[in-house]
Amino acid sequence: MVKLNLKSTNIRRNGFSLIEIVVALLILSTSILVIYNTILSSSTSIYKLEDHYLAKEIANNRIALIHTIEKTNRPIERNGINDMGGKSWHWEESIYNGISKEFLEYEIKVRQKDSNQYSYTIKGYLVNE
Repeated sequence: MVKLNLKSTNIRRNGFSLIEIVVALLILSTSILVIYNTILSSSTSIYKLEDHYLAKEIANNRIALIHTIEKTNRPIERNGINDMGGKSWHWEESIYNGISKEFLEYEIKVRQKDSNQYSYTIKGYLVNE
């Protein structure tokens, strides 16, 4: 009987090579960074959306007051501070003559009290009575 030594052709691998580990870690770190950036941008967008919504509600409240209690028939500028959603909001309201005598034009700008950038701006018309 002839015995053949097959050890040289039967290569056993015990684990991963260094290159395989580096490639796996590169893929893992890239996917973790992508997931982290997605979560971060989503949370930032949610906060911006919340601020935009609250500023819009402040402006809508001002419009309701312009149409009811604080109705005016002449150009005027007003500003003030409202608290909503646990934040202080600064609003600026400008009412000026429209394109005809029957209408007044208004513009309302709303921003957070400590910010210089407006979160919401709306323009519209009032019937001059």
